[in-house]
Amino acid sequence: MNHDQASVSSNTREDFDEITQRIRALQSSQDELSRSIRNLQVRAARIQNQKAAVSRIPSDVLSMIFEECRQLNPQWSGVLFLLHQSPVEVRLSHVSSHWREVALTSPSLWSSIHYPFAHKEGSLMEYLKRSDGSLLDVYIGPWRQHPQIERVLTNIILPHLPRFRQLVLDAVSRETLASLLAMFRDVPAPALTRLRVMCRGPMSTAGPIASAKLFTKGVPLLSDVRLDSVAVILPKTEAKTLHFCPPPGPPFPLTHDKLFRAVSAFPSLRSLHVKSAIELNNDTPVPLIRLPSLRELVVHGLAVSTGIRIFDVISTPNIESLYLVDMNCSAISAIHRFMTQSYPDAFQFLRVLRYIKCEFSEDMDIHFLRATPGISQLLIPVDKTNFLIRMLVNSDKQAAIHGCAPLWPELRDVTLHTPGYCAQVVGAGGVPDDEPSPTMNLLQELVTGRKMLGRPLSKLRFKGPNAGPFANEFHWGLNRAKQFVPIEAVFCQIPALLHDGGQEYDWAVVAEAYGMQLRQFLQQVQGIRQQLATILPPNFSYQQLRRRIDGPA
Repeated sequence: MNHDQASVSSNTREDFDEITQRIRALQSSQDELSRSIRNLQVRAARIQNQKAAVSRIPSDVLSMIFEECRQLNPQWSGVLFLLHQSPVEVRLSHVSSHWREVALTSPSLWSSIHYPFAHKEGSLMEYLKRSDGSLLDVYIGPWRQHPQIERVLTNIILPHLPRFRQLVLDAVSRETLASLLAMFRDVPAPALTRLRVMCRGPMSTAGPIASAKLFTKGVPLLSDVRLDSVAVILPKTEAKTLHFCPPPGPPFPLTHDKLFRAVSAFPSLRSLHVKSAIELNNDTPVPLIRLPSLRELVVHGLAVSTGIRIFDVISTPNIESLYLVDMNCSAISAIHRFMTQSYPDAFQFLRVLRYIKCEFSEDMDIHFLRATPGISQLLIPVDKTNFLIRMLVNSDKQAAIHGCAPLWPELRDVTLHTPGYCAQVVGAGGVPDDEPSPTMNLLQELVTGRKMLGRPLSKLRFKGPNAGPFANEFHWGLNRAKQFVPIEAVFCQIPALLHDGGQEYDWAVVAEAYGMQLRQFLQQVQGIRQQLATILPPNFSYQQLRRRIDGPA
Protein backbone atom coordinates (compact mmCIF):
# COMPACT_ATOMS: atom_id res chain seq x y z
CA MET A 1 0.00 0.00 0.00
CA ASN A 2 1.52 3.41 -1.02
CA HIS A 3 1.48 6.60 1.05
CA ASP A 4 -1.64 8.09 -0.62
CA GLN A 5 -3.67 4.96 -0.09
CA ALA A 6 -2.61 4.77 3.59
CA SER A 7 -3.60 8.42 4.10
CA VAL A 8 -7.06 7.85 2.55
CA SER A 9 -7.58 4.74 4.71
CA SER A 10 -6.59 6.66 7.87
CA ASN A 11 -8.96 9.54 7.06
CA THR A 12 -11.81 7.12 6.36
CA ARG A 13 -11.28 5.34 9.70
CA GLU A 14 -11.17 8.67 11.53
CA ASP A 15 -14.37 9.81 9.81
CA PHE A 16 -16.06 6.52 10.66
CA ASP A 17 -15.00 6.73 14.32
CA GLU A 18 -16.16 10.34 14.52
CA ILE A 19 -19.53 9.52 12.98
CA THR A 20 -19.94 6.55 15.32
CA GLN A 21 -19.18 8.70 18.35
CA ARG A 22 -21.64 11.36 17.23
CA ILE A 23 -24.33 8.70 16.73
CA ARG A 24 -23.68 7.36 20.22
CA ALA A 25 -23.79 10.85 21.66
CA LEU A 26 -27.08 11.58 19.90
CA GLN A 27 -28.50 8.24 21.03
CA SER A 28 -27.39 8.97 24.57
CA SER A 29 -28.96 12.39 24.37
CA GLN A 30 -32.12 10.85 22.92
CA ASP A 31 -32.23 8.26 25.74
CA GLU A 32 -31.70 10.98 28.30
CA LEU A 33 -34.42 13.05 26.66
CA SER A 34 -36.79 10.06 26.66
CA ARG A 35 -36.08 9.45 30.34
CA SER A 36 -36.68 13.10 31.11
CA ILE A 37 -39.94 13.04 29.16
CA ARG A 38 -41.09 9.88 30.94
CA ASN A 39 -40.23 11.33 34.34
CA LEU A 40 -42.10 14.52 33.52
CA GLN A 41 -45.06 12.49 32.24
CA VAL A 42 -45.11 10.49 35.50
CA ARG A 43 -45.01 13.66 37.55
CA ALA A 44 -47.75 15.21 35.42
CA ALA A 45 -49.88 12.05 35.75
CA ARG A 46 -49.42 12.08 39.53
CA ILE A 47 -50.45 15.73 39.70
CA GLN A 48 -53.43 15.01 37.45
CA ASN A 49 -54.40 11.96 39.56
CA GLN A 50 -54.19 14.01 42.72
CA LYS A 51 -56.86 16.30 41.31
CA ALA A 52 -59.28 13.40 40.91
CA ALA A 53 -61.84 12.94 43.67
CA VAL A 54 -60.85 9.29 44.17
CA SER A 55 -57.31 10.37 45.07
CA ARG A 56 -58.63 12.42 47.99
CA ILE A 57 -60.19 9.37 49.66
CA PRO A 58 -58.44 8.80 53.01
CA SER A 59 -56.20 5.73 53.09
CA ASP A 60 -58.28 3.95 55.73
CA VAL A 61 -61.46 4.38 53.67
CA LEU A 62 -59.64 3.26 50.52
CA SER A 63 -58.48 0.16 52.37
CA MET A 64 -62.09 -0.66 53.27
CA ILE A 65 -63.11 -0.22 49.60
CA PHE A 66 -60.32 -2.60 48.57
CA GLU A 67 -61.59 -5.21 51.02
CA GLU A 68 -65.12 -4.90 49.62
CA CYS A 69 -63.73 -5.38 46.11
CA ARG A 70 -62.01 -8.56 47.24
CA GLN A 71 -65.18 -9.87 48.85
CA LEU A 72 -67.26 -9.14 45.75
CA ASN A 73 -64.80 -10.88 43.40
CA PRO A 74 -64.27 -14.41 44.76
CA GLN A 75 -61.29 -16.16 43.19
CA TRP A 76 -63.05 -19.25 41.90
CA SER A 77 -63.81 -18.37 38.29
CA GLY A 78 -62.20 -20.68 35.74
CA VAL A 79 -61.65 -17.64 33.50
CA LEU A 80 -58.84 -16.52 35.82
CA PHE A 81 -56.93 -19.72 35.09
CA LEU A 82 -57.55 -19.63 31.35
CA LEU A 83 -56.58 -15.99 30.89
CA HIS A 84 -53.93 -15.87 33.63
CA GLN A 85 -55.75 -12.85 35.03
CA SER A 86 -54.33 -11.48 38.24
CA PRO A 87 -56.43 -11.57 41.43
CA VAL A 88 -58.31 -8.41 42.27
CA GLU A 89 -55.93 -7.45 45.09
CA VAL A 90 -52.96 -7.55 42.67
CA ARG A 91 -54.82 -5.45 40.09
CA LEU A 92 -55.75 -2.89 42.73
CA SER A 93 -52.10 -2.57 43.75
CA HIS A 94 -51.07 -1.74 40.16
CA VAL A 95 -53.34 1.27 39.60
CA SER A 96 -51.16 3.98 41.10
CA SER A 97 -48.36 4.43 43.61
CA HIS A 98 -50.86 5.64 46.23
CA TRP A 99 -53.15 2.66 45.67
CA ARG A 100 -50.17 0.32 45.82
CA GLU A 101 -49.01 1.83 49.09
CA VAL A 102 -52.50 1.41 50.58
CA ALA A 103 -52.85 -2.14 49.21
CA LEU A 104 -49.49 -3.29 50.54
CA THR A 105 -50.29 -1.87 53.97
CA SER A 106 -53.70 -3.62 54.13
CA PRO A 107 -52.93 -7.09 55.53
CA SER A 108 -56.49 -8.38 55.22
CA LEU A 109 -56.35 -7.82 51.43
CA TRP A 110 -53.78 -10.65 51.19
CA SER A 111 -55.47 -13.04 53.60
CA SER A 112 -57.03 -15.49 51.08
CA ILE A 113 -54.71 -18.36 50.13
CA HIS A 114 -55.50 -20.84 47.33
CA TYR A 115 -52.74 -23.42 47.02
CA PRO A 116 -51.35 -24.91 44.79
CA PHE A 117 -53.18 -23.61 41.69
CA ALA A 118 -53.94 -19.93 42.30
CA HIS A 119 -50.80 -19.34 44.39
CA LYS A 120 -47.52 -20.97 43.52
CA GLU A 121 -44.73 -21.22 46.08
CA GLY A 122 -43.33 -17.76 45.34
CA SER A 123 -46.65 -15.90 45.47
CA LEU A 124 -47.68 -18.01 48.49
CA MET A 125 -44.71 -16.74 50.49
CA GLU A 126 -45.39 -13.17 49.35
CA TYR A 127 -49.06 -13.38 50.41
CA LEU A 128 -48.10 -14.78 53.81
CA LYS A 129 -45.61 -11.93 54.22
CA ARG A 130 -48.05 -9.21 53.14
CA SER A 131 -50.86 -10.59 55.32
CA ASP A 132 -48.64 -9.53 58.25
CA GLY A 133 -50.21 -11.60 61.01
CA SER A 134 -53.86 -11.19 59.96
CA LEU A 135 -56.25 -14.13 60.04
CA LEU A 136 -56.15 -16.35 56.93
CA ASP A 137 -58.76 -18.07 54.74
CA VAL A 138 -56.96 -21.08 53.26
CA TYR A 139 -58.05 -23.40 50.43
CA ILE A 140 -55.77 -26.41 49.90
CA GLY A 141 -56.47 -28.55 46.86
CA PRO A 142 -57.66 -30.23 44.84
CA TRP A 143 -55.05 -32.28 46.68
CA ARG A 144 -52.82 -34.68 44.77
CA GLN A 145 -49.96 -36.54 46.42
CA HIS A 146 -46.69 -34.93 45.36
CA PRO A 147 -43.43 -34.48 47.35
CA GLN A 148 -43.13 -30.76 46.51
CA ILE A 149 -46.70 -30.01 47.62
CA GLU A 150 -46.20 -31.93 50.86
CA ARG A 151 -42.94 -30.04 51.49
CA VAL A 152 -44.61 -26.65 50.94
CA LEU A 153 -47.56 -27.59 53.12
CA THR A 154 -45.32 -28.86 55.93
CA ASN A 155 -42.65 -26.15 55.85
CA ILE A 156 -44.51 -23.03 54.67
CA ILE A 157 -48.26 -23.32 55.29
CA LEU A 158 -48.59 -25.34 58.50
CA PRO A 159 -46.39 -22.98 60.57
CA HIS A 160 -49.12 -20.36 60.00
CA LEU A 161 -51.92 -22.66 61.25
CA PRO A 162 -52.49 -20.53 64.40
CA ARG A 163 -53.65 -17.75 62.03
CA PHE A 164 -56.16 -19.90 60.11
CA ARG A 165 -59.69 -18.53 60.35
CA GLN A 166 -61.17 -20.67 57.55
CA LEU A 167 -59.82 -23.92 56.11
CA VAL A 168 -60.98 -25.91 53.07
CA LEU A 169 -59.35 -29.29 52.47
CA ASP A 170 -60.15 -30.60 48.98
CA ALA A 171 -58.95 -34.10 47.99
CA VAL A 172 -59.44 -36.09 44.78
CA SER A 173 -59.51 -39.64 46.21
CA ARG A 174 -59.72 -41.60 49.46
CA GLU A 175 -55.95 -42.03 49.56
CA THR A 176 -55.13 -38.36 49.08
CA LEU A 177 -57.82 -37.39 51.58
CA ALA A 178 -56.26 -39.69 54.20
CA SER A 179 -52.78 -38.24 53.69
CA LEU A 180 -54.12 -34.68 53.78
CA LEU A 181 -56.13 -35.15 56.96
CA ALA A 182 -53.17 -36.86 58.66
CA MET A 183 -51.19 -33.60 58.49
CA PHE A 184 -53.85 -31.82 60.58
CA ARG A 185 -54.30 -34.49 63.22
CA ASP A 186 -52.10 -33.64 66.22
CA VAL A 187 -52.04 -29.85 65.87
CA PRO A 188 -53.96 -26.99 67.49
CA ALA A 189 -56.04 -24.47 65.54
CA PRO A 190 -56.73 -21.70 68.07
CA ALA A 191 -58.36 -19.21 65.62
CA LEU A 192 -60.18 -21.59 63.26
CA THR A 193 -63.92 -20.90 62.95
CA ARG A 194 -64.86 -22.64 59.67
CA LEU A 195 -63.86 -26.04 58.30
CA ARG A 196 -64.78 -27.66 54.98
CA VAL A 197 -63.56 -31.16 54.01
CA MET A 198 -64.28 -32.35 50.45
CA CYS A 199 -63.50 -35.60 48.67
CA ARG A 200 -64.41 -35.21 45.01
CA GLY A 201 -62.80 -37.81 42.77
CA PRO A 202 -62.71 -41.47 41.75
CA MET A 203 -63.33 -43.95 44.57
CA SER A 204 -61.18 -47.04 44.04
CA THR A 205 -62.93 -49.07 46.75
CA ALA A 206 -66.56 -49.30 47.77
CA GLY A 207 -68.02 -48.60 51.19
CA PRO A 208 -67.84 -45.71 53.66
CA ILE A 209 -64.86 -43.36 53.71
CA ALA A 210 -62.62 -43.95 56.72
CA SER A 211 -63.08 -41.54 59.60
CA ALA A 212 -60.23 -39.35 60.81
CA LYS A 213 -59.36 -37.31 63.86
CA LEU A 214 -58.52 -33.64 63.41
CA PHE A 215 -57.00 -30.96 65.66
CA THR A 216 -56.66 -33.25 68.67
CA LYS A 217 -54.79 -30.45 70.49
CA GLY A 218 -57.80 -28.17 70.39
CA VAL A 219 -59.96 -26.01 68.12
CA PRO A 220 -61.82 -23.80 70.64
CA LEU A 221 -63.43 -21.25 68.27
CA LEU A 222 -64.78 -23.65 65.67
CA SER A 223 -68.39 -22.75 64.82
CA ASP A 224 -69.16 -24.08 61.32
CA VAL A 225 -68.17 -27.53 59.95
CA ARG A 226 -69.06 -28.83 56.45
CA LEU A 227 -68.06 -32.40 55.53
CA ASP A 228 -68.54 -34.72 52.59
CA SER A 229 -69.34 -38.34 53.40
CA VAL A 230 -66.48 -38.53 55.89
CA ALA A 231 -66.87 -38.66 59.65
CA VAL A 232 -64.27 -36.23 60.96
CA ILE A 233 -63.82 -36.74 64.69
CA LEU A 234 -63.15 -33.43 66.43
CA PRO A 235 -62.53 -32.68 70.10
CA LYS A 236 -65.50 -31.39 72.07
CA THR A 237 -66.49 -28.11 70.50
CA GLU A 238 -69.09 -25.40 70.91
CA ALA A 239 -69.68 -25.35 67.14
CA LYS A 240 -73.25 -24.58 66.17
CA THR A 241 -73.33 -25.78 62.53
CA LEU A 242 -72.57 -29.22 61.07
CA HIS A 243 -73.30 -30.26 57.48
CA PHE A 244 -72.78 -33.67 55.86
CA CYS A 245 -72.76 -32.81 52.15
CA PRO A 246 -73.29 -35.33 49.33
CA PRO A 247 -70.41 -35.55 46.83
CA PRO A 248 -71.40 -35.93 43.18
CA GLY A 249 -71.49 -39.44 41.76
CA PRO A 250 -72.45 -42.67 43.53
CA PRO A 251 -73.22 -42.28 47.25
CA PHE A 252 -70.71 -43.52 49.83
CA PRO A 253 -72.71 -43.86 53.03
CA LEU A 254 -71.90 -42.99 56.61
CA THR A 255 -72.31 -45.75 59.17
CA HIS A 256 -74.53 -45.19 62.20
CA ASP A 257 -71.54 -45.47 64.49
CA LYS A 258 -69.43 -42.88 62.64
CA LEU A 259 -72.35 -40.51 62.40
CA PHE A 260 -72.89 -40.83 66.15
CA ARG A 261 -69.18 -40.28 66.93
CA ALA A 262 -68.96 -37.24 64.65
CA VAL A 263 -72.12 -35.55 65.93
CA SER A 264 -71.29 -36.33 69.57
CA ALA A 265 -68.52 -33.72 69.46
CA PHE A 266 -71.16 -31.00 69.02
CA PRO A 267 -73.23 -30.84 72.22
CA SER A 268 -74.40 -27.28 71.44
CA LEU A 269 -75.33 -27.97 67.82
CA ARG A 270 -78.07 -25.71 66.44
CA SER A 271 -77.97 -26.46 62.68
CA LEU A 272 -77.54 -29.97 61.23
CA HIS A 273 -77.70 -30.85 57.52
CA VAL A 274 -77.73 -34.59 56.75
CA LYS A 275 -77.38 -34.81 52.98
CA SER A 276 -75.12 -37.88 52.85
CA ALA A 277 -76.37 -41.43 52.65
CA ILE A 278 -76.57 -43.28 55.98
CA GLU A 279 -75.67 -46.95 55.91
CA LEU A 280 -78.38 -49.36 57.05
CA ASN A 281 -76.55 -51.17 59.84
CA ASN A 282 -78.62 -53.23 62.26
CA ASP A 283 -75.77 -55.37 63.61
CA THR A 284 -74.24 -52.68 65.83
CA PRO A 285 -76.78 -50.92 68.06
CA VAL A 286 -76.13 -47.18 68.19
CA PRO A 287 -77.69 -44.87 70.80
CA LEU A 288 -80.16 -42.26 69.67
CA ILE A 289 -78.37 -39.00 68.83
CA ARG A 290 -79.96 -36.50 71.21
CA LEU A 291 -79.69 -32.87 70.12
CA PRO A 292 -81.72 -30.73 72.54
CA SER A 293 -80.18 -27.47 71.27
CA LEU A 294 -80.87 -28.17 67.59
CA ARG A 295 -83.04 -25.56 65.89
CA GLU A 296 -82.53 -26.30 62.17
CA LEU A 297 -82.53 -29.74 60.52
CA VAL A 298 -82.04 -30.42 56.80
CA VAL A 299 -82.54 -34.00 55.57
CA HIS A 300 -81.70 -35.12 52.05
CA GLY A 301 -83.36 -38.03 50.30
CA LEU A 302 -80.02 -39.88 50.31
CA ALA A 303 -80.19 -40.14 54.09
CA VAL A 304 -83.45 -42.09 53.95
CA SER A 305 -82.98 -43.97 50.67
CA THR A 306 -81.80 -47.15 52.45
CA GLY A 307 -84.86 -47.25 54.68
CA ILE A 308 -83.43 -45.15 57.48
CA ARG A 309 -86.08 -43.22 59.40
CA ILE A 310 -84.23 -40.07 60.30
CA PHE A 311 -86.10 -39.41 63.56
CA ASP A 312 -85.21 -42.93 64.72
CA VAL A 313 -81.58 -41.83 64.49
CA ILE A 314 -81.82 -38.21 65.68
CA SER A 315 -83.90 -36.73 68.50
CA THR A 316 -84.71 -33.03 68.00
CA PRO A 317 -87.36 -32.00 70.57
CA ASN A 318 -86.89 -28.24 70.09
CA ILE A 319 -86.53 -27.98 66.33
CA GLU A 320 -87.75 -24.76 64.72
CA SER A 321 -86.87 -25.22 61.01
CA LEU A 322 -87.17 -28.44 58.99
CA TYR A 323 -85.94 -28.75 55.39
CA LEU A 324 -86.74 -31.89 53.38
CA VAL A 325 -84.72 -32.15 50.16
CA ASP A 326 -85.17 -34.38 47.11
CA MET A 327 -87.49 -36.97 48.70
CA ASN A 328 -90.06 -39.23 47.10
CA CYS A 329 -93.64 -39.44 48.31
CA SER A 330 -93.09 -42.53 50.50
CA ALA A 331 -90.27 -40.83 52.45
CA ILE A 332 -92.35 -37.66 52.87
CA SER A 333 -95.34 -39.70 54.05
CA ALA A 334 -93.23 -41.56 56.61
CA ILE A 335 -91.90 -38.30 58.07
CA HIS A 336 -95.39 -36.77 58.16
CA ARG A 337 -96.69 -39.88 59.90
CA PHE A 338 -93.97 -39.71 62.56
CA MET A 339 -94.67 -36.02 63.17
CA THR A 340 -98.38 -36.72 63.50
CA GLN A 341 -97.80 -39.58 65.96
CA SER A 342 -95.45 -37.38 68.03
CA TYR A 343 -98.17 -34.82 68.75
CA PRO A 344 -98.27 -33.09 71.23
CA ASP A 345 -94.85 -34.06 72.65
CA ALA A 346 -92.70 -32.87 69.73
CA PHE A 347 -92.56 -30.33 66.88
CA GLN A 348 -94.50 -27.75 68.87
CA PHE A 349 -91.72 -25.20 68.23
CA LEU A 350 -91.59 -25.87 64.47
CA ARG A 351 -91.98 -22.58 62.60
CA VAL A 352 -90.32 -23.08 59.19
CA LEU A 353 -91.13 -25.99 56.87
CA ARG A 354 -89.44 -26.25 53.47
CA TYR A 355 -89.86 -28.93 50.81
CA ILE A 356 -87.21 -28.77 48.08
CA LYS A 357 -87.67 -30.99 45.03
CA CYS A 358 -90.06 -33.29 46.93
CA GLU A 359 -93.01 -35.43 45.85
CA PHE A 360 -96.33 -35.71 47.70
CA SER A 361 -98.84 -38.53 47.80
CA GLU A 362 -102.58 -38.04 47.55
CA ASP A 363 -103.37 -39.68 50.91
CA MET A 364 -102.21 -36.76 53.07
CA ASP A 365 -103.48 -36.79 56.66
CA ILE A 366 -105.23 -33.69 57.95
CA HIS A 367 -103.81 -34.53 61.38
CA PHE A 368 -100.36 -33.53 60.07
CA LEU A 369 -101.59 -29.92 60.04
CA ARG A 370 -102.93 -30.31 63.59
CA ALA A 371 -99.56 -31.71 64.78
CA THR A 372 -97.63 -28.65 63.50
CA PRO A 373 -99.70 -25.64 64.64
CA GLY A 374 -96.81 -23.15 64.80
CA ILE A 375 -95.87 -23.12 61.09
CA SER A 376 -95.34 -19.53 59.92
CA GLN A 377 -93.12 -20.02 56.84
CA LEU A 378 -93.66 -22.57 54.07
CA LEU A 379 -91.61 -23.33 50.97
CA ILE A 380 -93.10 -25.85 48.58
CA PRO A 381 -92.46 -26.88 44.97
CA VAL A 382 -95.18 -26.03 42.47
CA ASP A 383 -96.54 -28.95 40.46
CA LYS A 384 -99.83 -30.02 38.91
CA THR A 385 -101.09 -31.76 42.07
CA ASN A 386 -100.11 -29.62 45.07
CA PHE A 387 -101.66 -32.06 47.53
CA LEU A 388 -100.36 -30.13 50.54
CA ILE A 389 -101.71 -26.79 49.30
CA ARG A 390 -105.02 -28.45 48.40
CA MET A 391 -105.33 -29.96 51.90
CA LEU A 392 -104.51 -26.56 53.42
CA VAL A 393 -107.15 -24.82 51.27
CA ASN A 394 -109.79 -27.43 52.19
CA SER A 395 -109.00 -27.11 55.90
CA ASP A 396 -109.35 -23.32 55.59
CA LYS A 397 -112.79 -23.79 54.01
CA GLN A 398 -113.86 -26.02 56.89
CA ALA A 399 -112.58 -23.43 59.38
CA ALA A 400 -114.60 -20.73 57.61
CA ILE A 401 -117.75 -22.90 57.70
CA HIS A 402 -117.42 -23.67 61.40
CA GLY A 403 -116.22 -20.19 62.36
CA CYS A 404 -112.96 -21.32 63.95
CA ALA A 405 -109.26 -20.60 63.42
CA PRO A 406 -107.39 -22.40 60.59
CA LEU A 407 -105.07 -25.32 61.41
CA TRP A 408 -101.99 -23.27 60.53
CA PRO A 409 -103.06 -19.98 62.12
CA GLU A 410 -99.58 -18.41 62.05
CA LEU A 411 -98.82 -19.03 58.36
CA ARG A 412 -97.81 -15.70 56.84
CA ASP A 413 -94.89 -16.34 54.46
CA VAL A 414 -95.18 -18.74 51.50
CA THR A 415 -92.45 -19.39 48.92
CA LEU A 416 -93.31 -21.33 45.77
CA HIS A 417 -90.37 -23.00 44.03
CA THR A 418 -91.01 -23.17 40.29
CA PRO A 419 -88.26 -25.30 38.71
CA GLY A 420 -90.44 -27.12 36.19
CA TYR A 421 -93.78 -25.29 36.12
CA CYS A 422 -94.76 -23.91 32.72
CA ALA A 423 -96.80 -20.77 33.33
CA GLN A 424 -99.40 -19.42 30.94
CA VAL A 425 -98.07 -16.88 28.45
CA VAL A 426 -99.10 -13.34 29.37
CA GLY A 427 -99.80 -11.14 26.36
CA ALA A 428 -98.99 -7.50 25.78
CA GLY A 429 -102.13 -6.38 27.59
CA GLY A 430 -101.19 -8.32 30.72
CA VAL A 431 -103.78 -11.03 30.02
CA PRO A 432 -102.88 -14.73 29.68
CA ASP A 433 -103.67 -16.35 26.35
CA ASP A 434 -105.74 -18.99 28.18
CA GLU A 435 -107.68 -19.14 31.41
CA PRO A 436 -105.62 -19.56 34.62
CA SER A 437 -104.47 -23.10 35.29
CA PRO A 438 -105.93 -25.21 38.13
CA THR A 439 -102.67 -24.69 40.02
CA MET A 440 -103.06 -20.92 39.76
CA ASN A 441 -106.70 -21.06 40.81
CA LEU A 442 -105.75 -23.16 43.84
CA LEU A 443 -103.13 -20.64 44.96
CA GLN A 444 -105.60 -17.81 44.54
CA GLU A 445 -108.05 -19.72 46.73
CA LEU A 446 -105.34 -19.97 49.39
CA VAL A 447 -104.80 -16.20 49.34
CA THR A 448 -108.52 -15.28 49.43
CA GLY A 449 -109.33 -17.97 52.04
CA ARG A 450 -106.62 -16.73 54.40
CA LYS A 451 -107.90 -13.18 54.06
CA MET A 452 -111.48 -14.26 54.83
CA LEU A 453 -110.26 -16.01 58.00
CA GLY A 454 -108.50 -12.85 59.16
CA ARG A 455 -105.07 -14.45 58.66
CA PRO A 456 -103.85 -12.87 55.39
CA LEU A 457 -100.50 -13.81 53.93
CA SER A 458 -97.85 -11.12 54.39
CA LYS A 459 -95.57 -12.30 51.58
CA LEU A 460 -95.82 -14.65 48.61
CA ARG A 461 -92.55 -15.43 46.85
CA PHE A 462 -91.83 -17.17 43.56
CA LYS A 463 -88.37 -18.64 43.24
CA GLY A 464 -86.70 -20.52 40.42
CA PRO A 465 -86.00 -20.22 36.68
CA ASN A 466 -89.73 -19.65 35.91
CA ALA A 467 -90.38 -17.26 38.78
CA GLY A 468 -91.03 -14.22 36.55
CA PRO A 469 -93.72 -15.70 34.24
CA PHE A 470 -95.34 -17.49 37.18
CA ALA A 471 -95.55 -14.26 39.20
CA ASN A 472 -96.99 -12.38 36.20
CA GLU A 473 -99.75 -14.94 35.70
CA PHE A 474 -100.56 -15.07 39.40
CA HIS A 475 -100.63 -11.26 39.68
CA TRP A 476 -103.06 -11.07 36.73
CA GLY A 477 -105.38 -13.56 38.45
CA LEU A 478 -105.32 -11.60 41.72
CA ASN A 479 -106.15 -8.35 39.93
CA ARG A 480 -109.08 -10.02 38.20
CA ALA A 481 -110.34 -11.27 41.59
CA LYS A 482 -109.73 -7.80 43.10
CA GLN A 483 -107.40 -9.30 45.70
CA PHE A 484 -103.96 -8.20 46.86
CA VAL A 485 -100.95 -9.82 48.51
CA PRO A 486 -97.30 -8.63 48.45
CA ILE A 487 -95.50 -10.63 45.75
CA GLU A 488 -91.78 -11.12 45.25
CA ALA A 489 -90.10 -12.91 42.33
CA VAL A 490 -86.62 -14.15 43.29
CA PHE A 491 -84.31 -14.24 40.29
CA CYS A 492 -81.02 -16.11 40.72
CA GLN A 493 -78.17 -16.01 38.20
CA ILE A 494 -76.13 -18.69 39.98
CA PRO A 495 -76.83 -22.12 38.39
CA ALA A 496 -76.12 -23.94 41.64
CA LEU A 497 -79.10 -22.18 43.26
CA LEU A 498 -81.60 -22.43 40.42
CA HIS A 499 -82.45 -25.96 41.50
CA ASP A 500 -82.36 -25.20 45.22
CA GLY A 501 -85.47 -23.85 46.82
CA GLY A 502 -84.06 -22.53 50.05
CA GLN A 503 -80.36 -22.93 50.75
CA GLU A 504 -78.16 -19.90 51.20
CA TYR A 505 -75.22 -18.90 49.02
CA ASP A 506 -72.51 -18.76 51.69
CA TRP A 507 -68.77 -19.29 52.13
CA ALA A 508 -68.95 -23.06 51.66
CA VAL A 509 -70.83 -22.73 48.36
CA VAL A 510 -68.16 -20.30 47.13
CA ALA A 511 -65.45 -22.82 48.07
CA GLU A 512 -67.27 -25.62 46.29
CA ALA A 513 -67.77 -23.50 43.17
CA TYR A 514 -64.04 -22.73 43.14
CA GLY A 515 -63.13 -26.41 43.31
CA MET A 516 -65.75 -27.36 40.70
CA GLN A 517 -64.54 -24.84 38.13
CA LEU A 518 -60.92 -25.69 38.82
CA ARG A 519 -61.63 -29.36 38.17
CA GLN A 520 -63.37 -28.50 34.92
CA PHE A 521 -60.35 -26.48 33.87
CA LEU A 522 -57.94 -29.30 34.74
CA GLN A 523 -60.10 -31.76 32.78
CA GLN A 524 -59.95 -29.44 29.76
CA VAL A 525 -56.16 -29.23 30.06
CA GLN A 526 -55.92 -33.01 30.35
CA GLY A 527 -58.08 -33.44 27.24
CA ILE A 528 -55.90 -31.02 25.26
CA ARG A 529 -52.78 -32.90 26.36
CA GLN A 530 -54.26 -36.20 25.25
CA GLN A 531 -55.04 -34.73 21.84
CA LEU A 532 -51.53 -33.25 21.52
CA ALA A 533 -49.92 -36.55 22.55
CA THR A 534 -51.01 -38.05 19.22
CA ILE A 535 -49.06 -35.47 17.17
CA LEU A 536 -46.11 -34.46 19.41
CA PRO A 537 -42.81 -36.41 19.54
CA PRO A 538 -42.43 -38.95 22.38
CA ASN A 539 -39.71 -36.93 24.15
CA PHE A 540 -41.68 -33.66 24.16
CA SER A 541 -41.47 -31.75 27.47
CA TYR A 542 -44.29 -29.43 28.58
CA GLN A 543 -41.93 -27.90 31.16
CA GLN A 544 -39.45 -26.83 28.48
CA LEU A 545 -42.28 -25.35 26.41
CA ARG A 546 -43.54 -23.44 29.45
CA ARG A 547 -40.04 -22.05 30.10
CA ARG A 548 -39.74 -20.92 26.47
CA ILE A 549 -43.13 -19.18 26.59
CA ASP A 550 -42.54 -17.49 29.94
CA GLY A 551 -38.96 -16.53 29.13
CA PRO A 552 -36.27 -15.85 31.75
CA ALA A 553 -37.42 -14.98 35.27
